[in-house]
Amino acid sequence: MKKSILILVLASLILASCSTFTGGNDQTVSDEEMATRVAQLLSTMTTPTQEIQFPATPTPQLVLPTATLEPATATPVIADLVTTEAPTATPTLMADVPTATAMPTEDQARDLPTATPTATISPSDPAALLGTPTGVDNFDSASAWTWPTGEDQYLRVVFSNGIMQMTGLTNFAGWRLPLINQQVNTYIELTANSGACTGKDSYGIIFRVPVFKDPTQGYLYEVTCDGYYRLWKWNGKAATKGLATTLIAWNQSSLINTGANQTNRLGVKVKDNSFTIYMNGIELGSASDSSFGAGFFGVFVRSAETANYTVNFDAMKFWENP
Repeated sequence: MKKSILILVLASLILASCSTFTGGNDQTVSDEEMATRVAQLLSTMTTPTQEIQFPATPTPQLVLPTATLEPATATPVIADLVTTEAPTATPTLMADVPTATAMPTEDQARDLPTATPTATISPSDPAALLGTPTGVDNFDSASAWTWPTGEDQYLRVVFSNGIMQMTGLTNFAGWRLPLINQQVNTYIELTANSGACTGKDSYGIIFRVPVFKDPTQGYLYEVTCDGYYRLWKWNGKAATKGLATTLIAWNQSSLINTGANQTNRLGVKVKDNSFTIYMNGIELGSASDSSFGAGFFGVFVRSAETANYTVNFDAMKFWENP
């Protein structure tokens, strides 16, 4: 009964006070007041998943694939075969060493050109190719996109010094969604600092969540502290404890800046039923699924190995119809 009342209150608040979905009405409520009231109501909208199994961290030797069972599934997921090849020594010829090298004079030294570093942009980086984003949140405050803040049994969310700090209070994955229009075709980019992470602590983007007030379904692009990534679908309404389905299996990538306090740019391009994921502007892989045709997006964290693991989210952007 309490849940029904909360949903009715939330629905009426959004319809009466927020033009994000409806386009506005005659009732006057300041943006600051609206953000505060909606954030308070949404402060418990976290949806945890069941325990997620991770592949073993590879050693410098050949690692044989092992089967790990996703929660509430009957099909084992086979971890990818990871090999590490020893570098092959390549003989090089010693260049002739001059017997004397003339040093430039002081006047000549002043005339020497100085090297100017140039930034290398990947030709596949959507952020560099798509132009001005449809929306940008630099996480200066919760009110820009109306993020739910505060603490519940799964997460703590705090805005401080231009970042959104999200702390996982359990070893389940929990997420928050901002009050942004649902998307169909879009490119979403998240800049995150891994914080004091270890091993399989993870974070990422959740997208195409069909129902904003009941975020129990959606797709998740996940990255671990030690450099793994995957794309999976969560359906909390399926089976008794929900169903996790792998779309891109766990892979390790050198494109991920691994370890504690490392910054990465995660990107996901959503076009119809096709999803392409990016790391620091470079494509990692793609998959397709037609379960959820549109929805809302947000961020998530999972404290797999570190108690109260905290991720520092620095910026989030999206481009409609990429």
